[in-house]
Amino acid sequence: MVDRAKIQRSGKAKWTVMVYMAGDNNLDGAALRDIKEMARVGSTKDVNVLVQLDLLEDKKTRRFLITKGGGYERDCLEIFGETNTGDPKVLEDFLTWSTERYPAERYFLILWNHGSGWWEEARSRAAATKSPGARSLRTRSRASFFHHSTNATGHSTHRSICYDDTSGGDALDNSELKNVLAHACTAIGKKIDILGMDACLMTMVEVAWQLRDSVEILVGSEIEEPNDGWPYVEILEFLTAKPKSKTHIVAKEVVKQYVASYRDQGETVTQSAINTAATEDIIRVLIPLAVELLSDLDKNRKLIKWAWDHAPKFYDDNYLDLYAFAQKLRSKDRGQIRVKADALIAALKTGITKSILCQGKLGAEVAGTKGLSIYFPAESINSAYRHLDFASDCQWAIFLERYLE
Repeated sequence: MVDRAKIQRSGKAKWTVMVYMAGDNNLDGAALRDIKEMARVGSTKDVNVLVQLDLLEDKKTRRFLITKGGGYERDCLEIFGETNTGDPKVLEDFLTWSTERYPAERYFLILWNHGSGWWEEARSRAAATKSPGARSLRTRSRASFFHHSTNATGHSTHRSICYDDTSGGDALDNSELKNVLAHACTAIGKKIDILGMDACLMTMVEVAWQLRDSVEILVGSEIEEPNDGWPYVEILEFLTAKPKSKTHIVAKEVVKQYVASYRDQGETVTQSAINTAATEDIIRVLIPLAVELLSDLDKNRKLIKWAWDHAPKFYDDNYLDLYAFAQKLRSKDRGQIRVKADALIAALKTGITKSILCQGKLGAEVAGTKGLSIYFPAESINSAYRHLDFASDCQWAIFLERYLE
């Protein structure tokens, strides 16, 4: 087993991996399995593997430095009482503890929970009349990072990111997550190198744009994840064997290993790595497309509906693949819509400096996807959408409001 004191004495590591496991819900068993996976590789002098786990079973929170051959029983450094994973201060404290005690050249934060993209139903915000329901959640997938439930009256309750069952279902909303990560960046003097979302539906242009000032690369799934989530053994084996790898190489390896882990299992999966700052290139061409679609909405409505119908959609038809939607638009138009859609398609090509660094997928259902989705509901708009940075900075929200009115 790796000696903890030796790891800490070795000075600044190449990487510190910080896994924030919101297990105070129906995923507590999966959390223990993933920690066991991590312990098959463990930390080295170049890579710190840290975990903070809030469990439902005993209502305690634990911090770990994962060592090879260690795990849940052997690697716990601290035990304290019940915490609320939806409290931004709890995540902030974990990030402070991690970066101060285990400094590194680069930081890889993994938010481990359920997932449902940007979606939130904030306490003070009215939700859409029809919110995504159970039929969008596969029985073998992790369902709802930005999670939904209903109370006794049948009304939706507030559940956003890293929700905590024993804290009244509290959770981090998009603004809170943005602020926590901004504080972490100030403390370490740089952006978080990789933000991994071991959760469903998280590689959305809205999410990437919200976090662009605090995260270099966002890695996650465009669709729902199978229950097994990320393959931690393979990811940590690569990172510990090649800790000097550039950030984009590590992100690409996560995508590669995730997809490979489900090959020949009959699963439909996607995984992509997004250069968050480069999403500005998407907004720059998405705004003219939205304006063009609105320029003669009555005339364009039939084309928009056809493209929406034929593009891959997720989360109860609330999200669609942005690349596929643009492809469908341009396939039926010979005028300015085609020109504007082509510009968007060009911005969605993969590459080291592009918004989509890389993407991988398995399954016929996702054959036309590119790894980045956007909000486009079938009926009404969740009013919380208007509070996102993306809605303020891009004409897309205006387009949705006019098209769906």
